[in-house]
Amino acid sequence: MGMLGKLIGSICVLALATLPAPAQETDLQRIADALDVSTIKTFQFTANGRSYSLGQNTSPAAPWPRQFVKSLTRVYDFTTGAMRDEWVRMDGESETVGSEQRAVHLVSGDHAWREVGKDTEQRLFEAPDWGHQIVVSPHGLLRAAFANNASVTKKMVEGREMRVISFTDRGKHKVVAYANDQNAIERVESSYGHPVVGDIRVVTTYGPYRDFAGVKFPTKIIQYQDDKPTLDVTVTAVRANPPVDIQVPAFIISDPVPVKTEKAADGVWYLTGVRAYTVLIEMKDYLIVVEAPHGERRSMAVMAEAKKLVPNKPIKYLINTHHHFDHASGLRTYAAEGITIVTHEINRPYFERAAVNSWNLAPDRLAKSKKKPVFQSMGDNMVLTDGTRSVELYQVVGSPHHDGIIMAYLRKEKLLIEADVFTPGPAGAEPPKVPSPAAVNLEANVRRLNLDVDRILPIHGRIVPYGDLLAAIGKKPAPAKK
Repeated sequence: MGMLGKLIGSICVLALATLPAPAQETDLQRIADALDVSTIKTFQFTANGRSYSLGQNTSPAAPWPRQFVKSLTRVYDFTTGAMRDEWVRMDGESETVGSEQRAVHLVSGDHAWREVGKDTEQRLFEAPDWGHQIVVSPHGLLRAAFANNASVTKKMVEGREMRVISFTDRGKHKVVAYANDQNAIERVESSYGHPVVGDIRVVTTYGPYRDFAGVKFPTKIIQYQDDKPTLDVTVTAVRANPPVDIQVPAFIISDPVPVKTEKAADGVWYLTGVRAYTVLIEMKDYLIVVEAPHGERRSMAVMAEAKKLVPNKPIKYLINTHHHFDHASGLRTYAAEGITIVTHEINRPYFERAAVNSWNLAPDRLAKSKKKPVFQSMGDNMVLTDGTRSVELYQVVGSPHHDGIIMAYLRKEKLLIEADVFTPGPAGAEPPKVPSPAAVNLEANVRRLNLDVDRILPIHGRIVPYGDLLAAIGKKPAPAKK
């Protein structure tokens, strides 16, 4: 047995001991030795190029939106299963390149969080994706291959003999990797369980390897998820065994799925706690929930809070504002309870295809129940009413954010519920110098529909008076048309 088996823990040693054929161990060890896997506990690379926001497209059929990556610094800690990404990016979809946006993404085990400026926010639904990046990295892949008793076979690919490394990591990540005759990982075909689409297909290719001051690493990384590009970067620098200290924030450990309740009106509650929020509406005999973000654990916590607030009424409808993954990742939990999912008609086929996808790597409550989700789709508008209260649903027509995004309006309370198209800044903050096109479009839709709005309940941000939207787009308050 090579040095790697001795250094990566007792689990790996046991896995190595059970390899069915000595030749397989030799091939795997040779590939690992080419990257000095046995001596590398942490790793860092810096790159630039393009990234694409997974699950944030303007419609389910559109590409993931593009950003220009001025700098990506990614650090792995293979000993703890943690990763840190420091991004400096600019919007790549607008006609003119925007200002730099800086953010730090971190994952450790099942916990994911993001740091933007002085703020730290939990990102429950992104832990599977970010954790998968560790497993499909060249060093992480080989460590996982040893730990999971990988098979190694030979296969001719486009006239070249490749070693094919196959394994499933902890039942969560399915991996097939291809190594060339130089013992370099060229291509990784993998999948992991995503809370919106199920077992999502990932293809990662690693371009020509070079020697970075004694450290071998690819110069190009290209990745696709769900058959759409997510990353295309050129590596400019690497560092083996840098100091790394990635600690899950204490507030996430102490309260991993927080739900905080704010009463917005009689029978209307604003449920916060994690960055994307939920609104609970009480009807005569049932409840309506607007938005299901952040995955199954969050949805279960919201359901429990709804039962506490209104113990004798069931949830009948879940309103999904749009298909974006941060907003739809907890949708299936409601479907598992037989709750009808209301969404725009362009989103429904996407969710229905996801329902029949494979859900083997992270089966959720709906997959385990084998129930068929119930959808009710809408076009321009829909009204949910029980004769005492009405919830009016409208498409935000012409929104640059999403082609089928929905807003909800409570006429009696003069409340508008919207997602993403207007996110209020902190209290006392100055309005943006350049109005958001999505916010401008929202205000135009409110005028078009002649809605008399007193307050906005945004899915991101905080409850604000309607005047805050007007201030954000440089308008003065004006009464609704008679």
